[in-house]
Amino acid sequence: MLRSNTRWLWLYFPMSWIAVGVVLLHIVFYDWTLLTPKDVGGTLFGGAMSTQLFLSGWAVATLGLIVAILLRLPGSILAWITAGLVPLCIGGWWQLNYPDDANGNLLYSPVQADITIAMLIGAAILASGLYARIRVKTASRNASLSGLKIFGKTVAAAALSAFFIAVPLAFLKQQALPYCAFSKEGQQLSVCLSEEDGKRSMNSTFKVIT
Repeated sequence: MLRSNTRWLWLYFPMSWIAVGVVLLHIVFYDWTLLTPKDVGGTLFGGAMSTQLFLSGWAVATLGLIVAILLRLPGSILAWITAGLVPLCIGGWWQLNYPDDANGNLLYSPVQADITIAMLIGAAILASGLYARIRVKTASRNASLSGLKIFGKTVAAAALSAFFIAVPLAFLKQQALPYCAFSKEGQQLSVCLSEEDGKRSMNSTFKVIT
């Protein structure tokens, strides 16, 4: 049981749970996106580019959760166990309900073998989480934290939350920008296909981001 009379406790626990929860939401999102079979027959490189992007996001989110565990933030071990259960549940569902392509004209990604690998990774995460939970329970019976340590962990949890909240918000903001948009300073804010498009956009006031 955590023993401390520090005044930061009222902020430490909520901030820790927010940080852990936000990171876990990222992992769940990437698990669902990566493990849900989609027809990628008409996409560029068979959807490999988007898969790499989502895998990178999953890796960053998993790293964020590992950081939370190393900081021993409340709820981090439980979130790690959940992160192991999610691919097992999603993968198991799609193994039983994988889309049928009777004519062989569709190209689905991921294939069932990839889903199986993801389930094995999930099982490893789950097993390590259960083991860590037992170890932490034993080690934390007489644990105590100083006010300075709790303050430091609170700041770290706030930084973790800010990062994993700011990144998707920035992405959504970028997605909402009009085609070939420029700021008043001339900085390109979204994709242009040609220089002519860029010049046309800079002269169009409705595409200037204020």
